[in-house]
Amino acid sequence: MALLPLPCCNSRGSMAALAMISHIGSKGAAARFSTTFIPSSSRPSRLHDIDMQRAPCRIFPSISTASAAAATTTRRHFSLDNNTNMEDILPNKTGDRNGLIRYQILADDGHPLRLYSRSPTTTDQSSSAMNNSSSSQKKRSILLLHGRTWSSQPVFDLRTSNNDDKQQSTLQSLAELGFDAYALDLRGFGETPRDEGGYTTPNRCVEDVKCAIDWIARRHDENYDNYGDGSNETLTAAESSIAMSTKPALLGWSQGALVAQMYAQKHGPSTLSDLVLFGTIYDPRVIYPRKPLFDESGRLISGGKDAVKPPAPEVVNTVAASLEDFTLPGTICDEAALEFSSVALAVDTVKAAWDELHEFNVCNPALVHVPTLVIVGAQDPYVQWDAQRELFERLGHDDKSMCVLPACDHAAHILKARKMFIRSVVGFLLRKDGF
Repeated sequence: MALLPLPCCNSRGSMAALAMISHIGSKGAAARFSTTFIPSSSRPSRLHDIDMQRAPCRIFPSISTASAAAATTTRRHFSLDNNTNMEDILPNKTGDRNGLIRYQILADDGHPLRLYSRSPTTTDQSSSAMNNSSSSQKKRSILLLHGRTWSSQPVFDLRTSNNDDKQQSTLQSLAELGFDAYALDLRGFGETPRDEGGYTTPNRCVEDVKCAIDWIARRHDENYDNYGDGSNETLTAAESSIAMSTKPALLGWSQGALVAQMYAQKHGPSTLSDLVLFGTIYDPRVIYPRKPLFDESGRLISGGKDAVKPPAPEVVNTVAASLEDFTLPGTICDEAALEFSSVALAVDTVKAAWDELHEFNVCNPALVHVPTLVIVGAQDPYVQWDAQRELFERLGHDDKSMCVLPACDHAAHILKARKMFIRSVVGFLLRKDGF
């Protein structure tokens, strides 16, 4: 099934086409989309209010049953690296949710992480976006990263019906289109508990993402470890193309886009096929300050492994906070907004305690050497448009696109225009497959 950009109404009721610019290098295809940036003077100036090396990974899948209690006795476990099978010790906070697949990953430091996926509701591949791909191309995979406050279930698996007939779940939508889609709960979010220190830090998130990416890649491509540092110097042109297409893509939303960018800068070329920065709050003018090294008693509380941090705060999330990302009247129905709030408060009762935010200061678009899509809602109140422009222009890879979604705010992927978001992401991921 070919997905084509459809017109939609902008905030003044007039018809507006999907706005996208694409640059694929001097030797690539000509740009297929065009748009102009909205002047920064006409956009909100408020930034998102932020309140606050490689190791083998083992993973244990579990398909949840009708209740959390039942799920603990029916989970299936296996070990990728032939280590001893281990019980899934992570909580199941929402029960079955009509077949949500749960995995437990052990990170390089042994901390358990929760990973989710969905299976397509039908085995008929006639409508799959992959159907037109070459038979030599393997099924594509993608990892989704949530933002600063809410975890993967409300963000990427919103459902107001058991069969998701409104196509609100990003995980389900991508699965129906033939992708192996996964979503990760970072530490302190959803069903991934806080670690001993209690805090969530950008650098730790990057290494946890590395663990998930490595497992996904090995699961879907047995030759993944043979691709080395990404140079593919020993592979033929055809083998090199397949190697890139079978590596996972990475999508980060909001503050999760900063984590995704950091990951791409550090590990990208050797592990990723593509990068999607969705609603990123990147702004080169924002410098996160370092915390003081010592407290008032002279005790080292920051800046080293011997530092003793104060206990992580436990701030209760609220209904108002769970609904604050929906800012445009008429863009999301009451049922969906209330379901988002219900699931969000069930899995994220307490806010994750972000710390060491100065680690985000390494974000530099010029160090991203992976094909990249920058996608943003035209009415997103949390982004700076001159920062979005600079991000796109300075990306360190020629194969890049930018998409502006009309009549959408920060949570475009779960608004009424969510199909436009899916079309844009899938179109970029399959741009070289005749999609």
